[in-house]
Amino acid sequence: MLYVRHGTLMLAIALQVRRITRGLESLSLCCRGMRGLHARVELDPATRRRALWGFGLMAGGSVATLLATALASVLACSPGAAAVAGPVAATSAPAALPGGPPPPDAGLPMPALDLDWRPPSAAAGDTQELALALAKHARVGLFVDPGVDADGDELDAMRVAALVGRLAPDTAVHSITAGPGGLAELIREDPPLMPATSERGRTHWTTPDRLELDVARLHGWAELGDPAVLVVGAVGVDTPVWRQLSAGAAVGSCDPLFAELLEGQRQSLALLEPFLDHADEVLATAYASELAAVVPELEQELAEFGPERERTDFDGPGWERYQCGRRYLEYLQPFAGCVAAGVPEACPTTPRLFLRGSARIGSIEPSEYIPSDCPRRLDRDYVEALRAPARAAAELAGDHLDLRWMILAERLATLSEVYGALEQLCTPARRRFVDSDLDALRAQVAALGPLFTRVEEPAHDARFLANDANFHVPGVGKVRQLARYDGGTDSASRALIAAAKQLSGFARAHGRCVARPGDPPLMAMLIDTRSAAPEFLGFYYAEELWCGELGPL
Repeated sequence: MLYVRHGTLMLAIALQVRRITRGLESLSLCCRGMRGLHARVELDPATRRRALWGFGLMAGGSVATLLATALASVLACSPGAAAVAGPVAATSAPAALPGGPPPPDAGLPMPALDLDWRPPSAAAGDTQELALALAKHARVGLFVDPGVDADGDELDAMRVAALVGRLAPDTAVHSITAGPGGLAELIREDPPLMPATSERGRTHWTTPDRLELDVARLHGWAELGDPAVLVVGAVGVDTPVWRQLSAGAAVGSCDPLFAELLEGQRQSLALLEPFLDHADEVLATAYASELAAVVPELEQELAEFGPERERTDFDGPGWERYQCGRRYLEYLQPFAGCVAAGVPEACPTTPRLFLRGSARIGSIEPSEYIPSDCPRRLDRDYVEALRAPARAAAELAGDHLDLRWMILAERLATLSEVYGALEQLCTPARRRFVDSDLDALRAQVAALGPLFTRVEEPAHDARFLANDANFHVPGVGKVRQLARYDGGTDSASRALIAAAKQLSGFARAHGRCVARPGDPPLMAMLIDTRSAAPEFLGFYYAEELWCGELGPL
């Protein structure tokens, strides 16, 4: 059995940085129209972007900051509002798209996932400490607050007595009937909440030296032959306070599994690095050619909106049309800056290949707000006109990229779906699992390994699907999707996505003794009846003490 506090490895993984890039020479975007001055946006030579496992990517600084700075700098090319520079001459289309690396001869290098791990169950205390305290006595009285029976959970006074038998089989139990006042009749002072972490990773609660108790009643039980009394009942603790005190202690760990997945991701990215670089180069080359052919035409059409004008210069509809033109002109500036710079790899709007649930071609667009009625007022949607080069580049890249590499890129992209399901499953929660279900779960996850490593030929229907949508990349923000790769019939990537969906439903389907939101913890206090002093204090979740045939956690 593994006893861990939540987050030892998972948090470390969340703070890791997944693939960003490698070495481009130092590039800059130069803005036109600033009275002869140039604003430069330096791009970190090691920075590009990928998105795996749902994390934003960084390299010496957030890529989100990089792209936001690049966009802001190009948008700020004019000291005032939108300004029109001279037209940019379209560059000639490239003679050919760049060639890529040799085709792969194997699947992804994912380690075996046949490991010893289990989803952690939240634990408020340490039942072993309670067992040791009970075992010191040949007989104990058992005082259970009536509220424990009234809760309607599996745990009740009879099962608490059976629990004592499980924890300390040589200790006799004498049940004591509690009055309507419950714990308050006996314990007249709230015990202090002082948690610590034991060597086993479980929560240890400090037993107070003194506590105000009903001494007369305790002495009466001593005379009846109970040298100690175990008092059990629910306690009211504010949820935020309890969350801070319990600190996510749990029994079980997914750390071995996450460690192997992380290693598999690292090795897979190393394998795919040349192809991912090639894919971005293809997209950048095609996009630069397409964009250079479009921007001059749009600049010419919007030139009339460059000069500063006042509302009094127009009637009502004319002013609104002018405002739309100004907004479109400002939206155009980053694209014009990209054409002027002539370095497509440094252009923030250049489409790139993202690994986010699937392999997606996406573009980061300027955030300038364009009112919905502007296309009608100008008889053209300039946002869509500026998306056309990115769509064309995505279509060209889809026809040019080697499907054998795309199979592996798509397969690695599904790792974020698998991880998302496992992250949910491996977050400590108040539920238990039977061993047979856990064995089936581990076998299901172990079967994912061969799917990652499998060698397969492209399916007859494997292809890029033109699909306008938006997706989110942490650390980057909203990305406009242009195309998404589908591995096709019987592909490993489809099987991995289906497996991730199954994993996401495991806890709902197989969780036992699932606590209701807000269910309070239980206090277990062992009191010496002659000295009227606490011997042991612990706090537990009900399912931690009793969950059918599973026994104490």
